[in-house]
Amino acid sequence: MSIFSWFYKKKNHSPTVNISKEIQSLTEQNIVLTSADIDPQGAALLNNYLKALELKKEQKLSEAEALLLLSTKPPSIYKGHYRELFKIWRQYNREDLKTKNYQAVIDRVVEMYKLDNEMVEEMLSYWSIQQKRKLPLNYFDKSRNLLISDAKALKVSAERFQQEKYIFLADELISNIKKNKFN
Repeated sequence: MSIFSWFYKKKNHSPTVNISKEIQSLTEQNIVLTSADIDPQGAALLNNYLKALELKKEQKLSEAEALLLLSTKPPSIYKGHYRELFKIWRQYNREDLKTKNYQAVIDRVVEMYKLDNEMVEEMLSYWSIQQKRKLPLNYFDKSRNLLISDAKALKVSAERFQQEKYIFLADELISNIKKNKFN
């Protein structure tokens, strides 16, 4: 029994999900659909994500990073892809801080900040459509992937280069992350 036929039989044969006539006809013919049939782009992103996790376990970080970056362009609602990418970048940041490669840390954390904002904007857009209402701008603040350690790494690096705009950004991020953590 397919999942769609289960939904149909649940309440007197009335569908509980809104699916297209084409999909209904396929399920009535006992044709099994996969997620790749319904959402090929999402299935490709999932496959890249799973492959990236395997590469990460094998310590092939640059290859995993490249696959995870594909999930961010264009921005997506897949929070886990960003989270895993940021974990890789945090490892790079720790190494760069030890070797005093501060500009690389600044560039990476600023990119993390940009990507995190794009992800939240995409989530707001997507879920506003799904819920048929405008969501408040702070709705997904607790879903952000930036950590206080990222902001502190930015601050340390910016202070070494005396870059005021990044020191200000780091202070703002630290404040926002602390606020969101305790609310």
